Amino acid sequence: MDKGGGEHLRFEVLGLLRAVRGGAEVDLGAAKQRAVLTVLLLARNTPVSRDQIIGAVWGDHQPSSAVNLVQTYVAGLRRALEPSRARRAPAELLTSVGDGYLLRVEPTAVDLDDFERGVAAANRLRATGDLVAAAAALEEALGLWRGEPLGGVAGLFAEVERGRLVERRLAVLEERAELMLLIGRGAELVPALTSLVAEHPLRERGHGLLMRALCQAGRQAESLAAYREARRVLVAELGVEPGPELRKLHQAVLAGDNPEPDPPTRPMTLPAAEPVQAVPITPAQLPRASVSLIGRDAELARLDGLLAGHPDGGLVLVVTGPAGVGKTALALHWANRVREDFPDGQLYVDLHGYDPNREPLGAGEVLNRFLRALGVPSPDIPVSVEERSALFRTLIADRRMVVMLDNARGSTELLPLLPGPPSCVVVTSRRRLVGLVAHAEARLVELDMLDLDAAVAVVGRVAGRDGAESAALRRLAVLCDGLPLALRIAAARLAVSPALKVSELVTELDDEHGRLAALGLEDEDSTVRAALDASRRALSPLPARLLALLGLHPGPEVTAFVVAAMARVRVAEAQRALDALTAANLLSATEAGRFGAHDLVRVYTRTLAAELDAAERRSATGLMLDYYLHCADLADGRLPVARGNSVRVAPERPPAEVPKLAGSAEAFAWLDAEQGNVIAAAELAAEGAERAWLVHAWQLPYTLSRFFWLRADRSTWLRTTETALKAATRLGDPEAKFVMLFNSGIALAQFGRVDESLARHREALEVARASGDANAQARALTTVADMLQGLGRVDESEASYREALEVSRAAGSRWAEANAHHNLGLLHLASCRYGEAEKWLRTAVGMYREVGEQCGESTCHTDLAMVLLESDRHSEALASARTALSVASAAASPYHQAVSHDRLAVVLDRQGQPGAVAHWQRALALFTELNAPEADQVRARLARARAGTAV
Repeated sequence: MDKGGGEHLRFEVLGLLRAVRGGAEVDLGAAKQRAVLTVLLLARNTPVSRDQIIGAVWGDHQPSSAVNLVQTYVAGLRRALEPSRARRAPAELLTSVGDGYLLRVEPTAVDLDDFERGVAAANRLRATGDLVAAAAALEEALGLWRGEPLGGVAGLFAEVERGRLVERRLAVLEERAELMLLIGRGAELVPALTSLVAEHPLRERGHGLLMRALCQAGRQAESLAAYREARRVLVAELGVEPGPELRKLHQAVLAGDNPEPDPPTRPMTLPAAEPVQAVPITPAQLPRASVSLIGRDAELARLDGLLAGHPDGGLVLVVTGPAGVGKTALALHWANRVREDFPDGQLYVDLHGYDPNREPLGAGEVLNRFLRALGVPSPDIPVSVEERSALFRTLIADRRMVVMLDNARGSTELLPLLPGPPSCVVVTSRRRLVGLVAHAEARLVELDMLDLDAAVAVVGRVAGRDGAESAALRRLAVLCDGLPLALRIAAARLAVSPALKVSELVTELDDEHGRLAALGLEDEDSTVRAALDASRRALSPLPARLLALLGLHPGPEVTAFVVAAMARVRVAEAQRALDALTAANLLSATEAGRFGAHDLVRVYTRTLAAELDAAERRSATGLMLDYYLHCADLADGRLPVARGNSVRVAPERPPAEVPKLAGSAEAFAWLDAEQGNVIAAAELAAEGAERAWLVHAWQLPYTLSRFFWLRADRSTWLRTTETALKAATRLGDPEAKFVMLFNSGIALAQFGRVDESLARHREALEVARASGDANAQARALTTVADMLQGLGRVDESEASYREALEVSRAAGSRWAEANAHHNLGLLHLASCRYGEAEKWLRTAVGMYREVGEQCGESTCHTDLAMVLLESDRHSEALASARTALSVASAAASPYHQAVSHDRLAVVLDRQGQPGAVAHWQRALALFTELNAPEADQVRARLARARAGTAV
């Protein structure tokens, strides 16, 4: 089951709470994190809201930070349960669902489920009369218990659940004792039952079992004494006499009669009470189902597991998923497969919850059909829904039946249709029907798109095409997004048109604008568009409107904040609407607070967007661009590195509500999550017809430039900057052109493309001189000098640095002046003029501190450490290197922390002091995580250090 580690992941609750993978125990973290896991695990495969988790873990003593703590603990559990999951990849085992979470667990992965399956098997064996095998099955099930359940988990919720589980174990222990007595092995039970009665003296059944066991052992006098003790305890503790069963047993022992009851018999179904005389009919209403079902083995196994866990019936299953995903096909296939387990018949109704041409069936009409199917004459069917429901439950109270309710729209209308045990109800719906989960303890089985291999198999089987077109078939499956309805429509077109090549159909579907039209049949109701339209019609107005606006969003995911900005509603309203779209399986929740859609739904939203009024499209798109520009600028301003220039970012319509971005950590987190959307928004602005959007096209990449530099993401930085430069050139704004030329030159330098970088910076310098911007001139002169130094043209480089210094002083730009001092220090360091280098660098440190430039200050200290080291001032070099690391840590910049660790290791290594290897290891880890090229240099230093230690 383990998606994260490649080995089977198993959970244990019948003793200490544990998770085990490949024989090794998984570290589940702190006590509260284990408590969160307990809540999710006991509700496995069922969504649990954040409020439920908070109430279970903290009760009435909820801290103000409870929501953040739950998110932290969930993130910790995701790392523990899926250790090999790629960074920022969606979780597969512990997923976000609406305002809560769902832990996906296979039926064989929890010891409690194994226990219940064993008990169910024993019940079936007992029903067939095989009491010996039934007792053995219970003994094996009880062997799974390792101690007090949920060991190590504190809190009221855990205590309540622990009590429930203990009670369940006691009931099974007593059931096993009952079976042992029925097969005449009571004498073996006396010691265990004596201990059981001592531990639980108020359980009358335990006293009765002990009395019977003593009788079978020939110890009637002790059996009577056991009764007297039971009576004494019950009177003293509860003030009551023993119940009738225990008194009857006492009389039998006194009379010398056999206290054993007659063997159990299978309960008979009683006829319905007057006035209704139901004809004994076994309905078989399930429609025809596919003999084979491709790609749904895991879901079928889950259904089987849920059924095995409810041997006495009463199970309510909800098969949910997007339109066209194959819910009915799965439900029918499984219901037909388990017919032998429900010999009293099958009832089926299509509720038409999403049929555009029919009103959904009400509970009264459905009950009318079911009662007639069960043999009730029409004149005898009651008038009210309540009476029909009561009669329906009465008629099948002792019958094992499958009741399938297909295409349900909501939970409320289903409640009168639910029989009790031992029947099983299977519901299909495009919604998750949380109400049914809450009121009927329904279990969800969620369907997603088929994987690629299964999708290809579906097309190949229906179309009857051979493997000669395998590559085209795979592309066709991708274009159909793994949606079974789309796959079958595409396959049907191939099946009825033998001359149509798969590649030709692929070409037709490759055109996104016509894809939904191409995935249609003669019957207009059997198209992907019709299925999605039906889902949309079932929505309330705001979610339905948002579905069209989402088609204007260029990125892969949205949040409630950007949706609220586009729709001009409050964030709380947007969040509720997104939750409704998720519940309707039109969107899926990824990480907390983020929502995405499958490809065909995205095509559908773009189709809806194209149908909007042009003014509405333009307005919503502009609001979206303004949102990302405003928030990216806020986040950029919180990063621990000065901007170095004064670009004015002022979107026309900033959002009314924005995410919390109080410090650098939150800024980094927002930019990590949203960089894909910001880049997509910039590209959309660059391609748009609106000239005003060209400002977004260059300013959005500008707001990401420092983030990419700190993250050492040089490829993305260069790509986005080059696109932004084209937009700035089209705009004709000197400031925009200078900033993008300057950033482009910096990005090119990161790749060692020095000549190209120098050309860009010189072009930027000319733009700055033409516009008379002294600050920009100082910046460009500094970077020109950097490139000249890299090319070995030291004299030209120093002249350019000194000119930059003069210009920055004249302009009053302390940041540019600090940068010029820093670079002149590096120039003198490279030429071994250590005294001059120290002077320039110490001045730069003070200036960086003055303007609050922590990253520049940290880098300057690392360079100063090398100057001091080369000057044989070892203690000062070490102090400077440690200061660099301290400042980088305060700045929360992983890149500068890595540089500082590397430089500190160099100083320690040169001095022969311990600790160098540890700092190089940390530097290597940070550089590797950033995918920075410096990782190779550090790896080489670390290898040399280890080799020297080995020698």
